Amino acid sequence: MEEIDAVLWMQGASPLLDGLMASVSAAAAHAAVWIAAAILLLYSGKHRRTGAAILIAVAIAYVLSDIVMKPLVCRPRPFETYGLELIVSAPAGYSFPSGHTASSFAAASAVFARNRKWGSLALAFSCLVGISRIYLCVHWPSDVIAGALTGILAGMAGIAAADWISGRISDARKTRRNVRDA
Repeated sequence: MEEIDAVLWMQGASPLLDGLMASVSAAAAHAAVWIAAAILLLYSGKHRRTGAAILIAVAIAYVLSDIVMKPLVCRPRPFETYGLELIVSAPAGYSFPSGHTASSFAAASAVFARNRKWGSLALAFSCLVGISRIYLCVHWPSDVIAGALTGILAGMAGIAAADWISGRISDARKTRRNVRDA
């Protein structure tokens, strides 16, 4: 099966799915749902590091997918290549990798590293985001796979960076306390 066969098989599978897939894709646009979640977590002392990890991971995913890889590969989108009719507005830019999927998997991987229950739900939503991008004819299946892999790597980097930053802040506070107490 070629990639276009998968896209055509999914396209318009059900009018009931059209609205759902468009809504899922819209929620993940510009990582909006993930940035909102991260901001809420930043205000929680217990989950602050997770919020920071999400923001860092999403930023890394954006740089890797939209700034580095898309201009490097210059892959046209399925609807452009085959003149397919869209049920959403035509996105600008290149297809490879899926930025929606990359940012979703970046955030979900960061959440999963801290909390398996919420992380599993976030990963399930990320899979739905990837499927929606194929369903809407704006990405090839390989774009979504590459986006997921990019996102997972960005998520791991986001966790590592948030932990490193948190450690540096903690060390600085200890040093200030020691200086004050001396």
